[in-house]
Amino acid sequence: MIKKVFFICFILTITISLPLPSYCAETDQYLTWGIEIKDSANELNQYFNKTLSNYLEQVNKRARPIEDPEELTVAIYYHFFQFLGWSRLRTYIRNDPEIEKFPDFSVDKQTYLRMSIHHGFAFPYFFLPMARTIRVGDIYFGIDKLCHFFGFGRRYYQRYCRHLREGYSEEEAMKKVVMWGIVHEDNLVGKLVDGIFSHGDLEANFQGFCLARDLCGGKPPYIEKIDGKWKLVRPVDMRKYVTPGFDESYNNSHFWAMRKRIVLKTLEEKYCDKFYLPEVQQRFETYKKYEPSFSQKMICEYFEKKGKNPQQKQSIQSLCAKKKSPNIPDKKIHCTSQDNKQS
Repeated sequence: MIKKVFFICFILTITISLPLPSYCAETDQYLTWGIEIKDSANELNQYFNKTLSNYLEQVNKRARPIEDPEELTVAIYYHFFQFLGWSRLRTYIRNDPEIEKFPDFSVDKQTYLRMSIHHGFAFPYFFLPMARTIRVGDIYFGIDKLCHFFGFGRRYYQRYCRHLREGYSEEEAMKKVVMWGIVHEDNLVGKLVDGIFSHGDLEANFQGFCLARDLCGGKPPYIEKIDGKWKLVRPVDMRKYVTPGFDESYNNSHFWAMRKRIVLKTLEEKYCDKFYLPEVQQRFETYKKYEPSFSQKMICEYFEKKGKNPQQKQSIQSLCAKKKSPNIPDKKIHCTSQDNKQS
């Protein structure tokens, strides 16, 4: 009993003391099964590139312009995402009527939460706001993923640059930052904050890092210094960095404690039949055309070394197979067919 009380107090203390940039919100793409959302890639790309170009002009006009590409990249990411309470990009997405959100804002926050797989109070975990789903290219994902993309993507990039200065190779540095993210999610952000290990958040973290690395250091880069001025020399297409791993109904999270009991029961009761809808199967078949990301491969290796695969066991495929035939063993669904663009 004393151990349980200590655990609860520890979680409450950690949750309250965590800085806001450490986490964002939760989301539910299962709700979009059988629903087609408008592709907002053009709107997002137009906003991002225009805002980026304008910001570079501001930097060039400073009395002390930014000279270092790494410093510039970090500043750009801060420009788009300052912290959970203030983000230019999130504000734009929320307010632009051309970007379709599901559910739309006629559905209030509490109703959305009750509709989602995260309904119910999973004490001792506190719950965070629910993020609406949008679509970019083929991919359905929660707006929260852009919080991770720019927030943790920046942190990955800064750590990566530091490791390069310490003498690590590019691959070694990338492995170190991805492993930092995995351990952070497995031991702090996920397990202790809300009982959720979000594979989708980690993919967004990594893809945000990839864009940060490519802005000034890509082959070719998006930004170059020409005649002493920073310029966007080619537009960014966010579809290159938004992958199926952002969709949490495809790249599912895995859960702990009461959160696990609530979510898995909801999935079994509400989504086993919907999983076989032609629209859902077609979406997943499209996702399977994407190559696995470097981060996803490392996550698979991490859990394989621990001798378990909780994502696979808690996937909708495994849950529904067990519901039909309880004695059917789990198949390796994830880590073999979990597909993304970046590799």
